Amino acid sequence: AVRKGLLEAAETLCRQALGEDEKDVLAPAVKSQRLYNLARIKRQRARFAQAGELLGESLAIETTLTGTDSPEVTRRLIELSLVLAGQGQWQQGAERLTVAIPHAYQLTDKERASLGNIVKRYIAQLKKTGQDAQAAGLEAAAAQLDSKASVSPGRGTSD
Repeated sequence: AVRKGLLEAAETLCRQALGEDEKDVLAPAVKSQRLYNLARIKRQRARFAQAGELLGESLAIETTLTGTDSPEVTRRLIELSLVLAGQGQWQQGAERLTVAIPHAYQLTDKERASLGNIVKRYIAQLKKTGQDAQAAGLEAAAAQLDSKASVSPGRGTSD
């Protein structure tokens, strides 16, 4: 439904997949993924507050399951930065990106390219609003991303 642009239908399906708290018990990894999927749809529908809440819950679960440096946590931090940008909270979003960037070498090439575009938009917005120091910090983190992407062992391999 998302690929066809049917976001309302996709949102309904995601909510149904989460089930009702009282009677449906999901494995934590499944619940985290479904919360993440629903949060992405909420963001696309500009329901930023709801998306932020869902991402917070998914991020808490994922951090417990996989640790703070996992690709799953990194993806959620990046998504949260998009939600925060949608709410005009650029400084808070930049903080999430700064945490995510050192672990981005674990992401796919497409995901890293998307992250690069997000970081560029963030840097431009931070500079536009006079937050030059934070923009410089994000630029430094992004430079670290570029160097890690080319030298990180095991990137793109399966164990």
